Amino acid sequence: MGWGASMRKRGTPYSHAGTGNLYEPAEATSSCGQLSRRSLFASGLGLLSAALAPRRSCAASQEEADSSQQAREDAIAALPLNELTSETRRKIMAVCEKPTIFRRMPQNSVTCDPTLHIFLIRNPEVVVNIWQLMEVANMTADRQGPYLWKGSDGAGTTCDVELVYGTNDTHIIYSDGYYEGSLLKHKVMGRCVMCLRSAYAYGQDRRPVVGSRLDLFLQIDNLAADAVARTLSPWVGKVAAANFRESCLFASKLSQTAEQNNSGVQRLAGKLEKVDPPVREQFARISATVPERMAAATSRPAVQQR
Repeated sequence: MGWGASMRKRGTPYSHAGTGNLYEPAEATSSCGQLSRRSLFASGLGLLSAALAPRRSCAASQEEADSSQQAREDAIAALPLNELTSETRRKIMAVCEKPTIFRRMPQNSVTCDPTLHIFLIRNPEVVVNIWQLMEVANMTADRQGPYLWKGSDGAGTTCDVELVYGTNDTHIIYSDGYYEGSLLKHKVMGRCVMCLRSAYAYGQDRRPVVGSRLDLFLQIDNLAADAVARTLSPWVGKVAAANFRESCLFASKLSQTAEQNNSGVQRLAGKLEKVDPPVREQFARISATVPERMAAATSRPAVQQR
């Protein structure tokens, strides 16, 4: 199923607060060269997996995530609560007001076609099917409805993921899942809220740049608070920062490949057999027009920075 620029009772049409060098996406949509392995869906699933059953090391982020009380309060204050249904507000705030772990990720900026960027956020099964074709991940993402997916990391973590709010510059994702496997004696439950904010501009080379910032709220059951604070919090912070950084790089790499080797991306689109035909067709259509949009962007007159 395709997506519009707004969602029923969940979002409002895209608009900019000002004018100038901002680059507005076309129809709502996202971002091959050497591909990274993360999308927002994967970040949500991966974070739950890391928190519920940590099992591998992760390189530290170049910048530290912000876990301060002030950052958490600012993140909550920025949530568009008045534009959510009462039930969505309830389940979002149940996590955000009492998170086990909060992180505001360092901002990431990459060269990327904004229309393709939005598409990947809203159609994570496309990204997962690409990884499956490349044999780089055992992850699954099965669309259950217009805004719902069921996912598994192939190692014991299963979750339901819902895009509860979406505009071109703000996406809120709610994930509810559990780990059940050999690493832990008992099933461990968890919930995650991610708020992704995006801004679009032109770089000095006049190519479109997408800037992104992610706020993460993670709530874990069945674990002692001191164990979480001493063991899981530093770990999950590193995983979150790495996943977010790789998500941005993935979008940029796919955008670059669509621009430079569009025929290859079109062949790839035809192989996405685990994606619903309307979504697959939309991916092919959007990626086919990346070269045109990028050419139009770079041919624009230079805009004076404010």
